[in-house]
Amino acid sequence: MRIALLGWEGSGKTTVFNAVADAPVAPTPGVRQTETHVQVVRVRDARLERCREIFQPRKYTPAGLELWDPPGLPPGTAEADKERRHRRLAALREADAFVLVVRGFATDQYPYERAAPDPREDLLRLAEELITADFVIAQTRAEKLREQILRKARTQDQDRLELAVLDKCLERLEAGRDLADLALDEADEKRIRGFQFFARKPCLLLVNGPVGLPEGLASACALTLRGASAMDAQIDAELNAMDPADRPAFMAEFGIEAPAADRFVGEVYRGVGLISFFTVGEDEVRAWTIHAGDPAVVAAGRIHTDLAKGFVRAEVFPFDALDAAGSMRELKAQGGVRLEPKDYRVKDGDIVHIRSAL
Repeated sequence: MRIALLGWEGSGKTTVFNAVADAPVAPTPGVRQTETHVQVVRVRDARLERCREIFQPRKYTPAGLELWDPPGLPPGTAEADKERRHRRLAALREADAFVLVVRGFATDQYPYERAAPDPREDLLRLAEELITADFVIAQTRAEKLREQILRKARTQDQDRLELAVLDKCLERLEAGRDLADLALDEADEKRIRGFQFFARKPCLLLVNGPVGLPEGLASACALTLRGASAMDAQIDAELNAMDPADRPAFMAEFGIEAPAADRFVGEVYRGVGLISFFTVGEDEVRAWTIHAGDPAVVAAGRIHTDLAKGFVRAEVFPFDALDAAGSMRELKAQGGVRLEPKDYRVKDGDIVHIRSAL
């Protein structure tokens, strides 16, 4: 799962990145970011730790979210700024979800257009930028399809079908609305998948600064936000850089209940609709990430494509049952392991073993 931090230049995205990353980056003072920072943020899970205690595996692998911190979007109206925004957004379309970072702090260390933070204005402009970028792509493709249909190209039947779904998208985008709840059948969904529309993907809001989350901010946005939270990233980044032995006192002083990485991962999991399932044994104890509601065959493919292709049955039991039993031997003696078909909906905390013909 690839999560991109998206915001204007000076929004403090890299500080957010440093607050949650295991290996923070060191920006060069006075030099604007030009490369995308990438790091896998580990998903800390007490259930997986308990599985490690039970199985004492040779290998232990937590789940992870791939976090991207790209250069911020230039806010100017000059043609050069517009072109840079276009290039930077184009490079982010492969992300699976976005955390929209808006500034909620004031500082004299960056040349802002306005000194005082305005999270609402920044969010509205950011949403407009994403919707406009999608509109341009959809409109360009729709114009090409219309030309091909007029020329009676050999692909005109498929062109008409693609144009029909693009016209649905354009109607909403032109009205400044996102595509999050646009109902499409499987065939139409496949027709627009390659466009990687921002307005079709999960977006969450993060206000960076000590102001907290302004009331009503999320509802003012044209995008359908899957979650909204606030983080004083400067404080959390300082905490993340500390010696672990010094962190509890610092957290108590500032009233921080959990590390930023845990809070961030929790928000993403809830907002995007992710769950964890586990595979266990003496060789390895490992967590895997899928979407809530995914069937067992999808979970099998997450482990290895061959397991999905040769899927026969899934041996399934909840973590709580293993925890209570204390061992696999006792759990099996209690009849706690079930056999489930490929359409079984995997639940958060399920422990899964795939029986495959391949």
